[in-house]
Amino acid sequence: MCSFLLFLQMKIYLTKITTIFFGTFIINHYLCKQNKELMLKNMTRIRKWQVLTSILFCLIANSLYMHAQTRDVVYATKKDWQGNMVDLKLDVYQPTCKADSASKVVIWLHGGGMYVGHKSVEWDPVSFLADEFFRRGYVFVSIDYRLNPEWEARGAFRETIMNAAEDLASAVDWVRQNAVKYRMDAHHIIIMGHSSGAEIAGNYYFSNALVDESKYDKGGIVAVVSVSGNRLFFDGDKCTGNGNAHCLIVHGDNDDINPLSDAEIFLKQLGEKGEVAIMKGNGHGWTKTEEQRKFLVDSIISFLNKLYVDYKM
Repeated sequence: MCSFLLFLQMKIYLTKITTIFFGTFIINHYLCKQNKELMLKNMTRIRKWQVLTSILFCLIANSLYMHAQTRDVVYATKKDWQGNMVDLKLDVYQPTCKADSASKVVIWLHGGGMYVGHKSVEWDPVSFLADEFFRRGYVFVSIDYRLNPEWEARGAFRETIMNAAEDLASAVDWVRQNAVKYRMDAHHIIIMGHSSGAEIAGNYYFSNALVDESKYDKGGIVAVVSVSGNRLFFDGDKCTGNGNAHCLIVHGDNDDINPLSDAEIFLKQLGEKGEVAIMKGNGHGWTKTEEQRKFLVDSIISFLNKLYVDYKM
């Protein structure tokens, strides 16, 4: 419905601009056909009108696809790795068109090895995925989560990923609690992440080793997307989580940080819940080329569309 409204608005604006341009052309033609000098002068003006209307059209088209962005919303307050209380924040990207129903929700977790990164970091796919999804009528929520720049030196991997998984669980709760305010459909939540963000998302949902499932409700999550992530770290050959969502693994076969073999292990652990999209020749990142961005977006959208048809979501 949102896409239809955007199309309708674009058509109306285009019709108005076309009418103005051709109306001006016809009037000038009949007024000036007896005066070649005046005609040439007015043709110059019409060319200027062409440029101006083209610019105006581009501005209108861009404004129709603008999103309402709400930044730095505090969704939880927790102790960080040094024992200090910190506010955990998120950004919300909403479509500006008035849909007739609540929008599906994407919750995004950035990469950075659980050492570095934030919810709007430019080297992460969030830099273009937020735009891609709000244009398609989704509400896109990008979250910060607790990091530990010393987890490796301190041997604190499990504690760090558990904290991050609990933060994701709190973000899911926040979506439910604020669904009406931001017009979000809390029954259609998709969690996605890149690199360590993908590892947090996958291990949070498909394992029961990180969060207390009696405390944190995973209901409403319909899909998981793991981009250049890893396997389930604490589950052996099969996932232990109780959720039934399906998972797309997007990976490059030349990834030197999380090799393709990690994705293959994850796929095996998921069983019938998993599927994979592999980009030949790609490494760990997805932001440098248009080819990378297109492959990632097309793979995710194709996966989600298939779920909507097969499972009537």
